[in-house]
Amino acid sequence: MQHSNRRRFLPILYKLLISNLALVIIPIIVIGCYAYISSARSVEEHTRNNLEVAVSQIQSNVEYRVGEIIRSSDEIYQDQGLSTLLSGYYLDWEKYQVTTQYVMPRLESATNLPKSKIKLSLYLHAPTISEFYYNETEQSLIAGERQYEILHTSRIVDKAWYQNLRIGYDEMKWQQIENDAKYGYISLLRHAINYETFQSIGLIRASVKLKDIFEDVDFNQLGEGTKLFVLDQHEQLLYSSSPGGSLPYTAEELNESRDYLKISKPIHNIPVQIVALVPNASFKDNSQKVRNVTIIICVISILVMTLVSFIMARMFSSRLSKLVVSLEAFKEGELQRRIQYTGNDEFAIIAESFNEMASTTEQLIDEVYTSKLEKKEAELQILHSKINPHFLYNTFSSISRMAKLGEIDKLHEMIRALAKFYRLTLNKGEMLIQVEKELHIVRTYLDIQNIKYAERIHYQLEAEPETLGLETVKFILQPFVENVLEHAWYDDEIKIHIKVKKQAEHVHIEVHDNGLGMKQEIIDAIFTEGAGGIGYGIRNVDQRIKLHYGKDYGVSIRSEVGTGTVVTIVFPIKSPPSRQE
Repeated sequence: MQHSNRRRFLPILYKLLISNLALVIIPIIVIGCYAYISSARSVEEHTRNNLEVAVSQIQSNVEYRVGEIIRSSDEIYQDQGLSTLLSGYYLDWEKYQVTTQYVMPRLESATNLPKSKIKLSLYLHAPTISEFYYNETEQSLIAGERQYEILHTSRIVDKAWYQNLRIGYDEMKWQQIENDAKYGYISLLRHAINYETFQSIGLIRASVKLKDIFEDVDFNQLGEGTKLFVLDQHEQLLYSSSPGGSLPYTAEELNESRDYLKISKPIHNIPVQIVALVPNASFKDNSQKVRNVTIIICVISILVMTLVSFIMARMFSSRLSKLVVSLEAFKEGELQRRIQYTGNDEFAIIAESFNEMASTTEQLIDEVYTSKLEKKEAELQILHSKINPHFLYNTFSSISRMAKLGEIDKLHEMIRALAKFYRLTLNKGEMLIQVEKELHIVRTYLDIQNIKYAERIHYQLEAEPETLGLETVKFILQPFVENVLEHAWYDDEIKIHIKVKKQAEHVHIEVHDNGLGMKQEIIDAIFTEGAGGIGYGIRNVDQRIKLHYGKDYGVSIRSEVGTGTVVTIVFPIKSPPSRQE
């Protein structure tokens, strides 16, 4: 249950990483959101200011062109000499002279003043001066040309626009009259004054194409999607920056629309206003750019801080993992494990303390292990001392019987086998031998028993070649073979098969027999210590293997009554230490 709980724990690496990321990501997100909101507002305000400045620049350019046209009309309106000439009475030959030499040069000079091409018309109430005019064509009206003309008021006295004209002597009025609206013109109207009587002597009309006045009204200056319009005092469309342009809303709807930002600038000296309609989407585009930049910066910051946090957490957890791995290994019996740490911090103190503890523990365990091992070996020697007399007694009885029967060859073979058996078992007092020697011992023992039982023991020793030179505890097979002969044999013959093989990092020795078999309770009693235990020799082998190689190794028994028994002995792969002969 504890092992299952341990599997579900969260490693300290992730705990450190999560806590570090929380401390990093939360401030970055908060700062990023604040930076985005403040930057978006700043960008929006900056965009509004830029638009205001751009529209103001357009306003100034338009006012300058309007001023040029007004100055052109001032050349006629303020010229007192011209006013005197226009107010006089002349004979026919004098009219021509005054018109060609004085009036027309003044009109031509006035039309050439502005940059825009204007058409200057002078209407006179009294026919003191002869008329002078051009034949207008549709092409000339569309193209717009510099022209000047002298006409009599009688031509327009019946016109509605003239009858409804209400301006003072010192006032001026911009109005679309005649064909102005059709061909995109607008006219500046003002009186021509007799400065002696301060009476009107006529009407000055300066006509100019709206395109020439508002040619600087370029929607490209204010960004994509922006619309620029010129509206009159009745908020009717006079001019649009794009061909065929039209207002997206009526004036009332425009004031309530949330789709556009409206910037209006009135033009002085002309009753019109410039209206810029900037789509709110353009502000969102700028905000989205700020948002994208903010997100990119935040993501990069998070990635960099995540990498730094991971490196720091990994550095800390790796040091801690050294201690954990060493403790786990120490718990599993690797008493020689030590922590190698070169730092100069708390972990160095922990590593040093662990190493001292491990050394002390290893020393104590070695002492206990040595004493226990000596005790077990002493028990083994006692067991040998008990086994050997009994084994010798039975063997000598067999030898005596063979001598009486005159079986000299068998007698000779048994004595040689007995001598070989004791030479192998003594083995200079060593407790760890090669697998090959252990197989020789059990083969010699079986040979002696086979002579005794008249070849009724059929055995087979099978070992993988690479296992023969490996290390094993001495005298671990003979107790199992003896157990088979004493307790499992119930027929005329008995078969014993011993196999030695490698599996992964272990050596497996299996002892098979076709004997009587055992119940599970008998197997359990064999491995039970104390009063209820049986089979001391088998249990002693299991304990000696565990004492030498650890609790993961030892003896296991698998058996079925009437079928036979399989004993498996497991110990690690080790090479025996080299010894001087």
